[in-house]
Amino acid sequence: MGLPIALQLYTVREPLSEDLDTGLAQVASMGYRYVELAGLYGHSSQQFKDLLDKHGLTAISAHEPLHCLLNDVSDVIARAKLFGYDYVICPYLDEPEREDYGKLVQGLEKVADTLAGSGLTLCYHNHDFEWGTDSSGRRGVDVLFGSDKLQSELDLYWVAKAGDEPLQWMKKLAGRLPLLHVKDMDDTPEKGFAEVGTGVLDFDTLIGAAESC
Repeated sequence: MGLPIALQLYTVREPLSEDLDTGLAQVASMGYRYVELAGLYGHSSQQFKDLLDKHGLTAISAHEPLHCLLNDVSDVIARAKLFGYDYVICPYLDEPEREDYGKLVQGLEKVADTLAGSGLTLCYHNHDFEWGTDSSGRRGVDVLFGSDKLQSELDLYWVAKAGDEPLQWMKKLAGRLPLLHVKDMDDTPEKGFAEVGTGVLDFDTLIGAAESC
């Protein structure tokens, strides 16, 4: 597969919180060369970048909380420029932030314009709650991905957890899908996480489709 594979560092947040240097060394020893950032674990941006360089790791993107995107976008841009990645992702919405998706998207579109002025792309990472409706009765997923200024970091697991079809959404977002989050879903009633290839998602088809999206 020609697509680069990166580890979302939130996945290994516990060992990184205990000892960032050792944790990143372990990530590199597993064969990863790319990572997606999600916090700095009490380090400065420069300290974190130096540790990535030490272990031969490159950040390709970063999750930035909504409040940082809306209120500290200059800091978001500075971090991106230091680490050298092009993709900034809004990773999650607290419940009050889901009450009016239209208003939320207006704010994110302004952020997207600002980021674009610095050569950066804003993406949205979904969970399953976006398949619910806001106070106006609109589904969050339709409003968020209805904006042509927002790219997608589609999470295949959460699409399936919401009861929808990941492949259909990949096709719908083709051309606006620079990043995917890949994890499998088990076949229990809880539909929990599973390692890729051990659950119910058809990754042969999904990964094949990713190369053309």
